[in-house]
Amino acid sequence: MASSYRLLYVAEALAPFTDRSPLAALTRSLPEHVQDAGDFEVRIMMPCYGDINERKHSLHEVIRLSDTDVPMGANTESVSVKVASVPDAQLQVYFMDHEGYFGRTGRATDGDGTPFDDNAVRALFFSRSVLETLRELRWGPDLIHGFGWISGLLPSLLSTTYADDDLLGATKSVFTPGGTAPETTLQASFAESMDLPIDGDAGSTVSEVGLAHADTTVLPPNGTLTNGAQAEEASTLPADAEPRTKQTVALYDQMLGEVPA
Repeated sequence: MASSYRLLYVAEALAPFTDRSPLAALTRSLPEHVQDAGDFEVRIMMPCYGDINERKHSLHEVIRLSDTDVPMGANTESVSVKVASVPDAQLQVYFMDHEGYFGRTGRATDGDGTPFDDNAVRALFFSRSVLETLRELRWGPDLIHGFGWISGLLPSLLSTTYADDDLLGATKSVFTPGGTAPETTLQASFAESMDLPIDGDAGSTVSEVGLAHADTTVLPPNGTLTNGAQAEEASTLPADAEPRTKQTVALYDQMLGEVPA
């Protein structure tokens, strides 16, 4: 693969910053191994959850990205961005920081296991925060690989709202479901109020929208979705690091036109 290709991983969770998700170890190891396998320019973005120890992990705010505008229907909210490095790896992580959406301890549910009422809004805000932050950085990835429900709206936004964007219009998307996925459905009224084009996906969960709109779906090593269903025409990541890296690099090569399908 050419060294000029840019790859963004968007993670629901990432070790060691937070490990209370089955995806945290995967999103820690895969970006490093893929970067080491070639001349990839890799970055990672994730929510800045309230239980992340910012002092321990040396998070610091990126001043030029403070109060970046995030369109949310008729309103505009703002996101701040913090950054840190993955220990013992040449990987930079950008944390989308919003006290109201991510400052709580739970990822998707409260202490009783009840999904938060605003999970759909949180997922949309996070995905738009990622894309608007990329525009502020003027860093256009050739491919975005999202992990977990909270990244599930990225493929839809890339193929609709940002399809004609000079920076992001050609970006490919991969979606890997799993982790702590709430059964949060997107209603037509919500999509309309938030200017979210979901076409015939009203009533689907956030993860189901990700599966429907991603250019490619790759299942985590357990090979199933949260409800135990198998995604159609989806490959599964191997459990072992070496074959997982080879399979992932081959997929990216194919998607970005380096090798034939």
